[in-house]
This record gives sequence, structure tokens and C-alpha cells, in this order.
Amino acid sequence: MNTPKRPTARTVVALACAAAAAPLAQAQSAPALPVLPTVVVTGVPESYQAPVSDTATRTDTPSLQTAQSIQVVPRAVIDDQNALTLTDAVRNVSGVQHDFGFNGSLQPLLILRGFPTTSMTAMSSMSGSSSYYLDGTKVMGVPINMANVQAVEVIKGPSSVLYGRAEPGGLVNVVTKPIAAVPEWGFEQTIGQRGLSRTLIEAAGALNTDATLRGRVAVSHYTTDSIRDFVEDRLSSFTGGLAWVPNARTSVTATLDHSDNRYRTDYGIPAVGDRPADLPWSRQYNDSPYLSSAKTTSFKLDASHRFNDTWQLKGRLLSLNSDTAEMDIATYRADLGMGMLPGQTCPGTGDPLCRYYFGVRPDGRYQVDQFNADLTGKFQTGGVGHTVLVGFDTYRTKKTGTTYMQQISSVDVYNPMLGHTPGLDPMMAMPQDYDDHNRWTSFYVQDQLALGHGVFLTGALRHDRTNAVFGMPGTEPNKQSFTTPRLGAVWQFAPNQSVYAQYQDAVAANNGRDTVTGAALAAERGRQVEVGHKIELFDGKLNSTVALFQLTKRNRGASVLDPRSPTGTNVVTMGEAVARGLEWDISGQVTSKLSLIGSYAYTDTEVTRDPTYQGMKLANVARHAASLWARYAIDSQWAVGGGVFAQSARPGDSGNTFRMPGYARVDAMVAYRFALGASKASLQFNLDNVFNRKYYTSSHQFVQDWIKLGNPRTAKLTLRVDY
Repeated sequence: MNTPKRPTARTVVALACAAAAAPLAQAQSAPALPVLPTVVVTGVPESYQAPVSDTATRTDTPSLQTAQSIQVVPRAVIDDQNALTLTDAVRNVSGVQHDFGFNGSLQPLLILRGFPTTSMTAMSSMSGSSSYYLDGTKVMGVPINMANVQAVEVIKGPSSVLYGRAEPGGLVNVVTKPIAAVPEWGFEQTIGQRGLSRTLIEAAGALNTDATLRGRVAVSHYTTDSIRDFVEDRLSSFTGGLAWVPNARTSVTATLDHSDNRYRTDYGIPAVGDRPADLPWSRQYNDSPYLSSAKTTSFKLDASHRFNDTWQLKGRLLSLNSDTAEMDIATYRADLGMGMLPGQTCPGTGDPLCRYYFGVRPDGRYQVDQFNADLTGKFQTGGVGHTVLVGFDTYRTKKTGTTYMQQISSVDVYNPMLGHTPGLDPMMAMPQDYDDHNRWTSFYVQDQLALGHGVFLTGALRHDRTNAVFGMPGTEPNKQSFTTPRLGAVWQFAPNQSVYAQYQDAVAANNGRDTVTGAALAAERGRQVEVGHKIELFDGKLNSTVALFQLTKRNRGASVLDPRSPTGTNVVTMGEAVARGLEWDISGQVTSKLSLIGSYAYTDTEVTRDPTYQGMKLANVARHAASLWARYAIDSQWAVGGGVFAQSARPGDSGNTFRMPGYARVDAMVAYRFALGASKASLQFNLDNVFNRKYYTSSHQFVQDWIKLGNPRTAKLTLRVDY
């Protein structure tokens, strides 16, 4: 009996590009597929074992030989937890929390080891777009489409030696799905409470007989409302990729991504006294008549060529453009004196609250351009093995668009009258343009030495030339140069265990200028010392990392009142803060049936130098935080899973004027895998916040009025079909 011919990847990709919802057809020359008998799906569920990551060193160095804590949330965990946002994914990693974010739930503002991934004091005390890395390139204010994510990597501690200016707590790198050489087709549909829906269609595979040309396309649409008044999120995305792999040594991949994100930001509730106000779960005061938006298009070109078994050259080019409209209404207990009517004022006590079109940008544009090249090689000198990395990096961002400030009607905290707020009136608003750009050109070198007897040393050095400004038009750019070191040592004293120590410096913001004197502001700097232990159990299927660290951020930006400034405030860099802690992460396979991912973090923080906040704890940083999620495969078809995510009480703002109470949230899931014709299928039910615990996730570090609540109990059902 002849085996029926499978659909070619060319057919699959072409149909997906046309958004084909009908079953895939075969190539014209192939006979029609016969009806196949039912097949029982067998096999072990996808592992929680972390995939290999080269992000921390930019080389193919095993985790046991890397002097840094690296945690990876694989696709299996993302699927089992039905993690629809980046925040949902990184809650599995120790030391990761989040601050108030301005750009909807799909663009979170993350905190690593006590410090936000974006300095909100570098430009002003109220701003701070989300910042993370997308396939190794730093982006800000870009929505993350979790349907197109292969894994989420968290690199703990300073990483600017290899990745340029970044906050010292670490970086979160989102790894997108690769282009497969074998034919793949998938459909996924998630539905849930409060208007939740996500649809995904994806296809990939070889486009010719020798598989030297490969393609991938994916389209998805995500939409959700909220128990929170007026809050919603919409994200439509398209990804198309083409890879040319002429041989085992060379590959070139071009990827085009487009996303359309529309949202209304949840501005939360205010604090009353020393804790969040006791209000209905639905209460929220941003009733802007507009949806904010970000329409983002990026083109990425990756190339790699291996000259021989020891030398390789990699290059990446990225160009990203985003058209934005930031149109939310912010509540604030301070009266800025721009109200035209009595109903637009507030006493500053927190009830009623003033409301503003606060720095809205109806017509904005954000651009990122980056080129990076890495040359890596391996060789021996006198019995010492070297893995050398030499790299060049040029990076440029620019944000444009007039911002407006307009004070509108105030709101009674307990008896709000909302839903009829007028639109922005540019004639009554305060327009302001800013020069806002950041550029750097960098060279870096790294040498990883294998000394024998399980001893490995790492030394790296980076030199940056930077040019940046955030200020009134005509402000002179602040040009500075930096040289940043990193040193690390690893002793792999057993085949499956190692201990390590590392020292790192980092350069973050600030290249602004004093708005009164015009003096160039010193850059914010980071310095960390870290020691740790790593172990791989069960033939490497279960991985554990324990780390102790002390991280200091110097020259912290601080916003101070200054009547000489045109805006009444000025940004200076004179602060310092320290975070110390212990972190433990474990993930992988315990048995062929049991998978788990867990974490614990003890984080102690203190502001050690600041004109206003000295002696305070850093906002949104819980002293104790833990998570544990496990999945058990009952048999080849049924699986159950569940977990708990907990934090202790933590300060809600930089002045430590109120605290957000601790909480423990429990989630659960059950999944059933089955055959659907010649395809594999699964039906999965997730229940988040099983006990409907009301809890508070984050707050803005400089405002008492923007405290975000977590979601109530939420049911989700997902159908997945793979061919």
C-alpha cells in the first residue's frame, strides 16, 4: 500500500498567508488524502526543561559554565498556564515583579532584583514606557504577542557589557518562534470570561525539495475586556519569515512583523491612609473616550556563517517603527492649577481626585534601528581553551509627537460619575514638544577561558560612545563615553554541579540635562557582586540555581521641586539604592509524568542616598516572593496542573506612605489530548485565581493614586490542533 503524500510546506505557507480557515489542500500533483483510521496519541508531554540559551554570553556556553543566574520559561509552561501576557510568564522566575505600566496589559513595566527595567526618573518622575528585549534587541513600548513566543529568558543582574545601556536588575528577552524545516500547521482558539478570546493560525516548513528555503507565517487576534470599568485590550498580529539555509554552515533569515494594539490603560485605585482604598473590584476612573494605540512594524534580518569548526560570524539588522496614540485619562490627588471650572479642582487629600489628559500624545512615532555583528572563535594556548567574542553594536531610538496636558472634571472616589468625559481640546490644553533620542555605538570583547579541572574564567569589556537627550527642542545632546567590565569564575566540581562568582558594572540612563543650569547629568550606573550554585539532576532534566547578590545603583535620577524650572520640577542624579537578596529557581522534569517550575526570592532594598527618599525601601519590591507550578500526566491523554503565586506585603510608593498587602493566588488546569483525523489536538481548561482572592499587583512608585488590582477568578478554554 502506498503511503499518502503529505501536504508540502509551500502549500501550507501559501494557504496561511491567505488566512485560510478551510482544511489544507495537497499540492496539485498529489493524490487526495484517504480517510485515515483513528490514532491514539501517545508520548510524554512537552518538557519543562529549559531550552539552551546563549543570551547571557552570546556564545554557546552551557549553563553550568556560565557565571550568572539565567532562567528560561519554555513554551510548555506558557501553554500549560495559558500565559497570555508577558507578566503571566515571568511570574515563574524569582526576583521578577512589576511596576505600574502606562501602555495596557500587553506592555508591562517589569522589576528585576528591585529595579524597574526602565528608569522613570531619567526623564521625569511620571513617565516610563515598558522596556524589554525582543530576540536580543532592546525595545520600549512595544506590545508582546505571546502567541508568537517560543520562550522567555530572564538574565539576572547587569548585562550592559554585551547589550548596551540597560537597568542593572537584568533583562527580559522574548524569544520568538523559529522557522521549522519540517511541515507544521497549527490552529489555536482560546475563549474565556469577560470577552476573552485569542485566535492563532500558524504554518511553517520547507518551500523546496532540498529544504534550503523555509518559511513561516502566523496570524493572531487577542481581545479582552475586564471586570475593571472601561478597561480593554485588543492586539492583532502578523508574522512572516523566510529563511535561506544553503548548507550546514550558512543561514539567512528575514522576518516581518506587524501588530495593531488598542487599549485603555487601567489607572487603578488610590490609597487611603496606609493601604489601598476599600472599593469595588470594578472601580477604575480612566473613562477616556479614546482607545490608545500602537501600530508597530518591524523588519529583522539575521545572518550566520561558520567559516570552520571554530570560527563563526553572526549579524543582525533590525528596523522598527511604531505609530502611537497615547490618550488615557490619569487621576492624581494633586491639583496642578490648570482647571478652568470649579468641578475640575481637588483639595489634594485624595477625594475627590483631579483628572488629567496627562502628557497624552495623540500622534506619536517611535523608531528603533540596530545593527550588531559578533565574531566568535575557539582556540587553545598552552593548554588553556579560549572562546573569544568580538562584537560591534550600533543602536538608535527616537520618539516624536506633541504632548498635551489638560485638566478635566474631578471625580468622587466613592461615588464617581463617569462615562461622559469630553475629548481632548487642544485649544485648552498645554502643548509641549520634546527632543527625545538615544544613540550609542559600541565595541566589546569577551574571553571565556577553560583552565582545566572544571575551572572556567570569563572577562569582558565594552566601550560605548553615547548621544542622548530628553528635553525642550534645541536642548544640547549629552555626549558621553563609558568603559564597562565584567569578570566571572566558575568551578564545575562535578559533572552536574558548579559554583560561580561574578562582578559586573552597568550603564543605564541618564543622558539628560539639568533643566535650570543646562549641565549634563551623570549617567546612572550599576554594580553587582553575585555568587551562586547550579545543579542538574536526572540526567540534566531538572535544573536548579541558587544565587546570592548585592546590587547597587548609583546616580539615581530624582525629580525635585525647583521653581526656576519651566515645569516647576527638575531632574537631578544624586541618589543611590542597594538591593541584596537570595534567589532560588528550579525547573524541569522530576519523572516522566511530573514537571515543575518554582522559585523563591528574598529581596531587601534600601535607598542609601537621596534628598527625599533616603532610608526608604524600593517601591513594589516584596521581601518574600515565591511560586510553584506543577504538571502531572495521568496518562498519554490526560494531564492536570496547578500552582500558587505569592508575595509578602510591600511598599506602594517611593515615600513608603502606604503598603500593598501580601497575597497568595492559586491557579489550576486540566488538559486532554486526542487525535483529530491525522492531526494532534488538545482541549485545555484553565482556572486562574481559583479562590477569587482580591489582591494588588503593583503601584506607580511616585503616585499614591495608581494601584492596580489583579484579576478575579477567570475561566479559560483552549482548543489546539497541530498537523
